[in-house]
Amino acid sequence: MSFTKKIITFSLAISSALAIAQNTQINNKPTNKVPSSQIKHGLSPNATEQILAVVDDEVITMADFASRLNSLRISGQSLPDEAVLQSLIDEKLLNSYADNLGIKVSDQRVAQAIQNIAAQNGLTPEQMKQASSQYNIVWDDYIKNIRQQIKIEDLKVAVVRDRINITPHDIEAYLAQNPTGLPKGYKAPVKFEPRFEKRQVVEQYFVPKAIALQHIYIRVPEGASPDVVAAAKAKADEALSKIRRGQKFDDIARQYSDGPAAANGGKLGIRMNEDWPTLFVNATKNVRDGHTTGVFKAANGFHILKVVERRGLVDQRVKTVNVRLPDPPQPQLTEKEKAAKQEGPVQVEESHVRHILVAFNPVVDVQKAYEKILDIQKQLQAGAEFSELAEKYSDDTSAPVGGDISWIMRGTADPAFEQAAFNLPLNQVSEPIRTKFGWHLIEVLERRNLDRKAEIRKDLAYEMLYQQQSASILEDWLNQLRSQSYIENRLTGYKSGL
Repeated sequence: MSFTKKIITFSLAISSALAIAQNTQINNKPTNKVPSSQIKHGLSPNATEQILAVVDDEVITMADFASRLNSLRISGQSLPDEAVLQSLIDEKLLNSYADNLGIKVSDQRVAQAIQNIAAQNGLTPEQMKQASSQYNIVWDDYIKNIRQQIKIEDLKVAVVRDRINITPHDIEAYLAQNPTGLPKGYKAPVKFEPRFEKRQVVEQYFVPKAIALQHIYIRVPEGASPDVVAAAKAKADEALSKIRRGQKFDDIARQYSDGPAAANGGKLGIRMNEDWPTLFVNATKNVRDGHTTGVFKAANGFHILKVVERRGLVDQRVKTVNVRLPDPPQPQLTEKEKAAKQEGPVQVEESHVRHILVAFNPVVDVQKAYEKILDIQKQLQAGAEFSELAEKYSDDTSAPVGGDISWIMRGTADPAFEQAAFNLPLNQVSEPIRTKFGWHLIEVLERRNLDRKAEIRKDLAYEMLYQQQSASILEDWLNQLRSQSYIENRLTGYKSGL
């Protein structure tokens, strides 16, 4: 991987470094502060032009701040108020610096950024545009903000590129200490202490007031001999056995019961709990509706009860419970990092690919892009040279070299693009393939399998060193830029450049 490609790849790492740098304040001098609560609890109509910060000859208003908060929401992000305002201040500085360097951002790159943000939130760009109205976002302003963010990212890449210095010796020295290319303990599993939170829950419960019963009664005469008692018990057991084998309680009651309700299937009707004998209430306490008690003895004989139904009230109470919170997610190794830690060779399949891309953008929508790629396909089928059409029509940076993007590894490309790159027959042009970037025509020139563990470990070593250096470089550079500019942050009271 070339140094240029590496710098582009790690622009996200630079963003993290900038976030660190934004928390550094120089020469703090208190001034009139804007209460944070005023921001957190919304804006009154007459407060939108209140000035929150001054940067050289520009100002940041409460309206600017609110607009940025809305933009963060639609992009699925959340930051503290102070960090949001600090980012606006730094953007003023960085945007001016980028303009002086002549950094420009194409419509195509803005469209691709919108496509990526939408995909990360499970939306299409059209759906995201519709959703923006829910946050009072003017879509044109949102596009302008995205363009500015890309321009600033380009500036940060340029700043680091001009100052970073990672030599082959640095990489070798790092690998001597970290043979896999990853520092010791990198993304190691973390043991979390259980976390609990008290929560109030509403618990509903049933309060039975009345119960309907069916009854089988096997009478035992007063003063009966043990043999008579035993016979009565055996008769009751036989009745219960037949019920549990599936025969109807009503039929068994008619056949066996000596009770007054036997002819009616033993149905005693429904009564309030306190109107039943205590013996019956206790015997059915733990019996579910529709189920039967066992045989139980009373002074006058043996009984079997069936709970037909219960009636009562549904009540509720508020209960405080301790709920265990889920542990934070464990850090996960990427496929590349897993490969670097692997014992033995790391065989990597690679495809040598060239392609023609017709990208989506605010001017060329999905349908227009599809029509254009079909026209290019027809020209290929008529005998036109792939490389000439790529140079003429492709929206990819590979256009000047005939669409050749060299070798790609599995797991490094858009899934649809990768499927074609590793399944197409050699030297055969694909049908139009849609990815998040646009419509493609793809041709695979060669394939190979190589042991790439050494290269993977060197790449990771470079990445680790790059992250270390870029954070420090950006922090120092941004602090210098702040100190050379007039800044007044009325939210935190910070001033510089006086």
